[in-house]
Amino acid sequence: MDIKIVSALNRLPGWLSIHEGQFLHKAALILKNKKGAVVEIGSFQGKSTIYLAKTNQRIYAIDPHRGKLDNGTKITPTLTAFKKNITDFYVKSNVVLIQKTSFSAAKSWKKKIKLLFIDGLHDEKNAESDYDKWSPFLIDGGIVAMHDSFCGWKGAQKVALQKIISNNDYYEIGVVGSIVYGIKGTGNIFTRLNQFRIRIFIQTAYWIKKQKYIPSQLSFILIHRFIKLLLLNHFTLKRK
Repeated sequence: MDIKIVSALNRLPGWLSIHEGQFLHKAALILKNKKGAVVEIGSFQGKSTIYLAKTNQRIYAIDPHRGKLDNGTKITPTLTAFKKNITDFYVKSNVVLIQKTSFSAAKSWKKKIKLLFIDGLHDEKNAESDYDKWSPFLIDGGIVAMHDSFCGWKGAQKVALQKIISNNDYYEIGVVGSIVYGIKGTGNIFTRLNQFRIRIFIQTAYWIKKQKYIPSQLSFILIHRFIKLLLLNHFTLKRK
């Protein structure tokens, strides 16, 4: 993406890093010629939506925009800001707004999905519901990605560990920033061996984070400076 657009996007409110936004953009581009929808659960003010929509594909953005955060904090409902931002970044025509909860939207959903970005409420109940309701629509070769799940929110982390990292439905798993992703399919012996390697490193990072006797600063260095070097992948090595 153009560096000026990336810089402008980074100034928008939200918790998506540049690195994570570029991952979403690149993943959507890689899948552009595959059949299936691009779906995001949780849009907030549209930062991730815009990264996805800048690939000139239709993006289904699911969010009730009620102004409720994970910690229960109430804020101004985000619909007005969302609409303004997708208009200001010239992607309004690519975005299908579904102003519903994930649970409600899933009841009538029938399309196959090629890219599923889960970034709704991060408690275990909601993260698990988002995954369980939407992942069955994922095509072979499709990508599921869960935000704030790599050494992040406990609920999202637990769901990512159980549903993506430990799930053999995904021949490739990886980490980009706080995102855990999986690519659905059977793969081959080499991809399976690499999956096993990555799984060990991710689980080691989770184990380190849980150890109360390890100082938080040392834990951060071990996870985000050392282990993340061992988790580099084709999304992190080549960024545009």
